[in-house]
Order: sequence, then structure tokens, then C-alpha cells
Amino acid sequence: MPTSPRRGRLPAEREDHFMRLPGAQVVSTRALLTARENIRAAIDAKAMICIYGQAGNGKSFAVNACLRELAPKLTRRIQFRARPSTRDLRHELFHALGLPGRPPAQPIEFDRMLRGALQLVL
Repeated sequence: MPTSPRRGRLPAEREDHFMRLPGAQVVSTRALLTARENIRAAIDAKAMICIYGQAGNGKSFAVNACLRELAPKLTRRIQFRARPSTRDLRHELFHALGLPGRPPAQPIEFDRMLRGALQLVL
């Protein structure tokens, strides 16, 4: 799947499905409705959520479709390498939120900055 030119944002709708079928419509399957319900609950709780499953079952498609409907302007996509550390999470959030300057060196300062930025976004 091509990456979005807007770092941290949702990809273009035409990129949701790997086949990029022109004029295709989303069908609200039970799995898609469950994903939407769970994502909506996470947004309402200002929490994080993990959508997982076997490859090829439509996780990325469902998440993109739901976020585009529920919170397109609040969505920040981040990707991690295998087994990310807390430092990795902080740095990815820093860049996805488009924060100015350099990331703080000390974890406590970093966390304070991220909390402040997330309160403004949410």
C-alpha cells in the first residue's frame, strides 16, 4: 500500500483497498460495524485501540474507512518497527503531531510536551 504524502494522516480513500477498484462501495459487514463501534468507543474515551488479525482480512481497510467517517481531522497514523520501545512511541508521536523543534532529551519533559499537544488536538 503506498504511503500517504501527508505524514501521519489517513491515505487517500482510493488507497483503502489494494485493488483500487473505481466506483467500488463499502459494504457494512459485521466485522466493519464492530470495528466502527470499537473505534468510536476508543475515540470517546480518548484512548488507544489495537486492531489485529490475520493478514488479508481487511484490518487496514476497516480502520481507514471508520476513521475517515468518525475522526478524519483527529487521526494521526504512526508505524513502528518490530518491538518498539517507549522512546520509539514518544518520537513517532512527536513527528505525527508535527511538533516544532527537537524532541526533548528527558522522558519526563517529553511526556509533558506530548500530553499538552494531545490535549490541544483532542
